[in-house]
Amino acid sequence: MRPFKRYITIALLVMMTVFVSCRQESRYDEALALYNKGVEHREAKQNKDAAKCFSDALVTLNLCDEENDAVKALKAATEDRLGEIYWLQSLFDDALALHLDASALFDELHDSSSLMKSLRNAGRAEASLKHLQEAENHYYESIEIAKSLNDKDFTNATSLDLARDIYMETEDFGKMISVVSHALENGAEPYQCHLLLGLAYYYLENDDEAIMHLNEAAKSDKAGMKMSAYQTLYFIYQLRDDYAKALEYHELYNENMIAADNQHRGEEMQRIKGEQDLKMQENALKAKQKTRTLYLCGVLAVLVIALIITIILLRQRTLRNRLEAEKAKNQFELALKKNKVYVTALALSEQITKSTLDFNISEEDWNDFVSLTNNVYGNFTKKLLDRYPTLTKSDLQICCLTRQGFSNQVISVLFNQQTNSYARRKSRIKQEKMNGSEDTRSLEEILESV
Repeated sequence: MRPFKRYITIALLVMMTVFVSCRQESRYDEALALYNKGVEHREAKQNKDAAKCFSDALVTLNLCDEENDAVKALKAATEDRLGEIYWLQSLFDDALALHLDASALFDELHDSSSLMKSLRNAGRAEASLKHLQEAENHYYESIEIAKSLNDKDFTNATSLDLARDIYMETEDFGKMISVVSHALENGAEPYQCHLLLGLAYYYLENDDEAIMHLNEAAKSDKAGMKMSAYQTLYFIYQLRDDYAKALEYHELYNENMIAADNQHRGEEMQRIKGEQDLKMQENALKAKQKTRTLYLCGVLAVLVIALIITIILLRQRTLRNRLEAEKAKNQFELALKKNKVYVTALALSEQITKSTLDFNISEEDWNDFVSLTNNVYGNFTKKLLDRYPTLTKSDLQICCLTRQGFSNQVISVLFNQQTNSYARRKSRIKQEKMNGSEDTRSLEEILESV
């Protein structure tokens, strides 16, 4: 009897082992199916559904053998995919945790190709969290692996991420130019390279180089890239006082903003169509609900399209109003620069000589100067008087000049005072009329906040 019992015990153990093994394999297959379904949703830009599939896959994988290499590989791939979606939804901390765990698993499995991608994703999440040193380290690790695999396209793309996310953020424009130029020579996407180079030279105030690269970037067929190029060109020509050219680029910027809206609308329609197709497949299995489901989908599509059209119309109207406001502001700024008070102050700023001291400013000139300052800075003196009603007319003139950025020396000359005397007057204005005992900010900071 005893040998017979022993055989039964062994048989039961074998059956339990086979059962557990089959159950583990079944769970792995279930997780793999969820992962593949999530990939399909992600490609269809159905991020909410994709995130749910990836999350369910991770829950199922946690019930599998964690020491199994196939389980580790699927878990790492799922975490990296889910992290990408979290990053798109601005859940940067959650995205970073997933990418770092995926990187550790890929490293353990010696999967270099997947590791370089997860490190790049981790770098992107770190950069979004402003952890710039950590982001730079992840990007460099990713680039080194890509170079060892001779993956030139990935090397170039990650190098551009490094330049944009790190060196532009830290204002290390020399390194930024070096990295992007090298990527451009190695065959990186040219329009993106020219845009980054144009921005770098713009911040370095090398306008000629900036204009050349930005015009190259503007040849892209992507509306968003054109918008960035035209916007920067607008700023450059505005600073050069070439307002005709600046307005030309502003118009091009607006045109491409509308094109980007239309492109977004097309993508939104594609997403809606994908959702409808998915629902129709489900309806094939639920014939009794087909009519009702199709009706609801149609209503949803109409509502979404109507919402998109409404948003586009509102944005276009806002854009027109903003452009009109900017044109008006530019006209006021041009008029301000011709005002005698402003011209005199500017001349004094550049050089105070006997000739520059020979000026006569009328009350009308002062009134015109204050009025134009109000137009440029949105009823500046009215806001000041609302906060500090004891300010005099002369005090308001001083505040307008200070808001325009003129120095104490220039303002003291305009008011025919010694610089030291003017400094005391300026201090009295802040202390006695602007709650100086309670407000620790400087006069300039107070005026900037109005």
